[in-house]
Amino acid sequence: MENFLLITVIGVLLLYFFSSANVYKSLYKKVNEEKNILQEDLTKLEALMDRYEKQVKISSNTLKTNQNNLQVARDDLQQLRIENINLKNRVEDLEKRNEELYAQVNTMV
Repeated sequence: MENFLLITVIGVLLLYFFSSANVYKSLYKKVNEEKNILQEDLTKLEALMDRYEKQVKISSNTLKTNQNNLQVARDDLQQLRIENINLKNRVEDLEKRNEELYAQVNTMV
C-alpha cells in the first residue's frame, strides 16, 4: 500500500512536471518569437535613424553653405550700395564744378 501511494504521488509529480515543462517550453518559444520580432523592429528603426541622421547632416551642411553664400551676397550688396552712394556724390560734385566752370566761361565771354 505504501508503494502504491508512493508511486501515485511520484506519478502525479511527474505529470505536473511534464505538463508545466510543456507550458514553459511554449512560453519560451513565444517569448523568443517576440524577442526576435522586437530585434528586427529595432534593427529597422536603427537603420531609419542612421538614414535620417545622414539627411540631417547633409541638410545642415547645405544650410551652412547657403547661409555663407547669403552673407557674401549681403556683404557685396552693402559694398555696392556704398559705392553707388559715393558715385552719386561724386557726380553731384562734378555737376557743381561743371556749372561753376560754365559760369566762369560765361563771365569771360
